[in-house]
Amino acid sequence: MNRLSIFALTVILAVIVFIAGCAGAKKEDIKAKDEQPVAVVDQAPKTMAILPFENNSVTDPEKFAPLSKGLSAMLITDLKNSGTSLKLIEREKIQSLLKEVALSQSGSVDQATAVKAGKILGAQSIVFGSFMVLGNKVRMDARIIKVETSEVMMAESMTGESDAFMNLAMDLAGKIAKSMKVAFNPVTLKSEGDINAALYFSKGLDALDRGDKKEAKRLFSKTIELDPAYKAQVDNVKGLN
Repeated sequence: MNRLSIFALTVILAVIVFIAGCAGAKKEDIKAKDEQPVAVVDQAPKTMAILPFENNSVTDPEKFAPLSKGLSAMLITDLKNSGTSLKLIEREKIQSLLKEVALSQSGSVDQATAVKAGKILGAQSIVFGSFMVLGNKVRMDARIIKVETSEVMMAESMTGESDAFMNLAMDLAGKIAKSMKVAFNPVTLKSEGDINAALYFSKGLDALDRGDKKEAKRLFSKTIELDPAYKAQVDNVKGLN
């Protein structure tokens, strides 16, 4: 092989090595780029407020009016005790807001009012709705609104026996968690199935909001006496001591 041929072969080999090196470097760059951690931002509206429910009862509406506060308080406790990642605004803060700006003087909360309340409370999502007692049946209707956009994220209805009030509330809490795509692992409690326990609990909240702690404690004791399963609800009430 003459010198010219050797030189040409050397040049060709050098070019091949150079190209292979560039290709390898390019693959390494791509691989390194692909392996860089990507920041994941959770856009889900996890800060939630649950407003008192509107009382649409046909059977003895005055008697069941206290459940307006009681149902929302029960949902807050059920969600808190289920291991959910939702950040729930305290009932006491919501009550203070309702008193201060009288958002619900008519006893009803529409979507615009709910969004307004959510913005003041700093909530990203807000739950509101109504309940109706008719004979021995009870129906619960709830909606979740995304405060920033007024988007309806959930609209659910639950119907069952009035004495299964606690279980219906728990089922509704589960639907709320599912709609928000968060975990829901409720503590299983055996309820005695007495709607009067829910009423005493709700009346206790009313007494507490009026500043009558002695009466609130009496009513809460009566609640647990009727249905020990409500102890978890009473334990979650703030301001008793």
